[in-house]
Amino acid sequence: MFTLPNYLYEILSWICDILIILVFANLLFFTTLSFFGLKKPKRDYKLVSPKKKFLFLVPAHNEASVIKETVKALLNQDYDDALFDIVVIADNCTDDTANIVRNLASKAIVFENFSKPDEPRGKPHGIASFINQGGWESYDYIAFIDADNIVVPSYLTEMNSQSVAHPDFVVIQGYLGMKNISTSITASGYAAVYFITNRAVQAANYALGWNAAIGGTGFILDTTYLKENGWNPRSYTEDFELQVELSMKGLRSGWNHFASVLDKKPNGFKVSHNQRVRWAQGHWFVAFTTTIKQVVSLFKSRTLRELMSKIETLFYSYSMVRPISYLGILCLSVLDSRLFNYLPMLFSTLLFWGVMQIVNFLIIPTVYFLQEAKPYFNMKKSLSKKIVFFFRLIYSFIYNSLTYMLAQIVGFGTWFFPQNKWNKTVHSVQYEDLEGE
Repeated sequence: MFTLPNYLYEILSWICDILIILVFANLLFFTTLSFFGLKKPKRDYKLVSPKKKFLFLVPAHNEASVIKETVKALLNQDYDDALFDIVVIADNCTDDTANIVRNLASKAIVFENFSKPDEPRGKPHGIASFINQGGWESYDYIAFIDADNIVVPSYLTEMNSQSVAHPDFVVIQGYLGMKNISTSITASGYAAVYFITNRAVQAANYALGWNAAIGGTGFILDTTYLKENGWNPRSYTEDFELQVELSMKGLRSGWNHFASVLDKKPNGFKVSHNQRVRWAQGHWFVAFTTTIKQVVSLFKSRTLRELMSKIETLFYSYSMVRPISYLGILCLSVLDSRLFNYLPMLFSTLLFWGVMQIVNFLIIPTVYFLQEAKPYFNMKKSLSKKIVFFFRLIYSFIYNSLTYMLAQIVGFGTWFFPQNKWNKTVHSVQYEDLEGE
């Protein structure tokens, strides 16, 4: 340990002050936001007859083990068959993905994309290859669906009805659920986060009239916007790029709590870590390269709602700041032991910090777990099993939060690496949690 000259210590202490402010501002903002999602969501639109024309777009790289069930679910939509089509992008596939889709139904069209060795690869670029070749312009919306997803039959009915009622929504994000909630603690951790963010972030934003966060799957995009702006991915997180782009332009994205898409999440730490590092790299890249533009756009806001929505997007851009701040203060403390005094401000049982953490890791999760995970609780036949399941969600949520911090730190340190080589998450069929639903 060292004791630096006072002028250097003062500089480092200012840096620590800034990091502390960032941590608490972020924590306070999202904790406050979470309370606006407590009211159980209800439709703010009437269910209407089919009107809009949709194209399901499914990027798939070697997804032979899961693509059949995904396409079957899309074919099973409770919607006018003439008003939706399905395109599966067989992106640099070396397995039987394309043939499986072709043998299912003529309605499921295969678009095969083979990149040259020096061309970027991955989901965003596979989508770009299809968008650039055209053929989607006659549709009102493109629905982006991952190759391992199960889309509920009412998905298009809900999206159609909401888009008719809210024509100003350029994007509508659907409800993200889970197929394999109990196959591992890692998978349960993902599910726990989904249960919370679907309400504490998405439903809360929607209740306030702010833009929804756009996930990597389950959202629809107005083709008019696509015609005018194109599809130009720069990172691993093309969804977050789109979210920030809409915010800066003052355009709206909505949230649909009833158009559900069930996702399959990794069961092991290694696969999960690799996936989340990729997310973190993309997220940090978008945050760092758009911050100045986002700040400038604040002054171009036309309404208070638009201003607050842009502020929320800016906060969301730095939602991964906490572990970076912790690590930064710890590293600076090695240079001068006096800076260790800042760490108790983060981890002690100070009233403010303690109350915030109780809210974030106990009160909010309890409310949202009991409501959003109700179908899974109902599947448990005894009270003891329900209690065990509840504590499994609490434990796995904390586990997920801690392990995600590691991925966020790695992503922060590598965000400037080229983001053009996708590290694919391997999927397999496991529907243990869907039995009886």
